[in-house]
Amino acid sequence: MGKANIVLTCGALAVILLGSICTVYVTKTQAKQESLTINNQSFTIDQLFAQTATRQFTDLNFTGIALDDAIRVADVTNPESHQYTIIGADGYQKTVTWDNLQHGLLTKHRQAVFTDLPKAFRVRDVVTIEVKSL
Repeated sequence: MGKANIVLTCGALAVILLGSICTVYVTKTQAKQESLTINNQSFTIDQLFAQTATRQFTDLNFTGIALDDAIRVADVTNPESHQYTIIGADGYQKTVTWDNLQHGLLTKHRQAVFTDLPKAFRVRDVVTIEVKSL
């Protein structure tokens, strides 16, 4: 019985050590990106948040830059004639229209939220907004 307990204890310690190493590795490789790309142009968060807006969403209040203002900062011509794919660092993405962007906000925590779309359209840790012609 004593030998079995030692083997189990060593196995448990090995699993804990492996888990700790994996956690450190994932944390190091997922460094927070300080800028985001809109229409193939890179912007710092400070550049985008030079103009802020507050919009009331259902029962929550988010503060940040209006997404349509962010598109204007990127000098997108004829913004109403495009679709916009918002991509998070984890690869999650949603495509929206200009009308949706006019009801959207990019928060300081880089979350895209919309008043006219379900919560499934919220994208966290936004890294890219791709502009696509209709």
